[in-house]
Amino acid sequence: MYINFHKFNYQTVDSSERVQHENRDKEAYKKVLKDWFDSNLNSFVERKWEIEEIHYLKEIGDFIKLIKEAESLYELGFYTSCIALVGVSSEDFSKYLSIKHNKPLHITDTHASGSRRGQQYDVSQFNRLKMQLSEGIINQATYDLLDEIRGIRNDCLHYNQDFKQKAVSEIKADSIKSLNNLKTVLKTNIATNLDPNDFTDLLDELYKQENTRNFEEIVWKQKNMFSHLLQFSTVQAPGVKRVTKYNFFKVTDLDSEEIELTELGTNAQLGTNLFVWVDIDDTGRKLISDKSVNKGDIVAAEVYSDVAEDGQTRTWYLKQINKINVA
Repeated sequence: MYINFHKFNYQTVDSSERVQHENRDKEAYKKVLKDWFDSNLNSFVERKWEIEEIHYLKEIGDFIKLIKEAESLYELGFYTSCIALVGVSSEDFSKYLSIKHNKPLHITDTHASGSRRGQQYDVSQFNRLKMQLSEGIINQATYDLLDEIRGIRNDCLHYNQDFKQKAVSEIKADSIKSLNNLKTVLKTNIATNLDPNDFTDLLDELYKQENTRNFEEIVWKQKNMFSHLLQFSTVQAPGVKRVTKYNFFKVTDLDSEEIELTELGTNAQLGTNLFVWVDIDDTGRKLISDKSVNKGDIVAAEVYSDVAEDGQTRTWYLKQINKINVA
């Protein structure tokens, strides 16, 4: 049985109050969605960790948009939809490869004989993969992965009896297999080697709306980028709630809201001088005023930050600061 009943029968209420009833129901439905999301949150996160990691691709086509959607569908548990999108995305990627290698007949061809002679037709994914393999555009491993996606996708979209009888656990297994197959194909065919010099460009891309859901995800991905590109950890050990640092710094910037402190020593891992932006609260403002700290001063300072849920420090504050007289 399919049960809808998503909306109340607003004809049973006074027409002058319909908008108010609808607005109230929309607010109530937000609670329904939030409760559903919260109760399934652990499952969403666990499924996220099942998805193959690529890091980043410089060479992309329209197929990448569908992969992003497919990943979200798998996270949320919409396995059949994920299979369908991965199938479409894998075909688009195959066409992308053929176009890249100047093989337009892999996309459309012309009947050479019979009643349809001279008529164009779309080349099937089955035949396209065969041609790409025989012409050396893809290797056997890539062919096997893409062909497996094709088979799973066909079972899903044709919605045959075998597919209908599959348990949810089987469809889930098909879904993650298809998704990870495609990500493995991308990794082995068009992957970008991790390059620390790409960090700035990646950071710029990260701030584009289509690449993240919100600011918190920017912070999250930035942390992960540091660890992979620079082999440098910005996180604290699990269980650490607050970090305090005492060091010698140069005051490299100072205004009424923030003070920038740059370490005098070079960080051995990164080969550069690390700096920290410190928020100036009432305590910090008094310390800076009492010690007559100015931009360009060398100081000994103690700063602290509470550790967020992802293990990173966030806002830093001054605990103490003293000017150092440099001869």
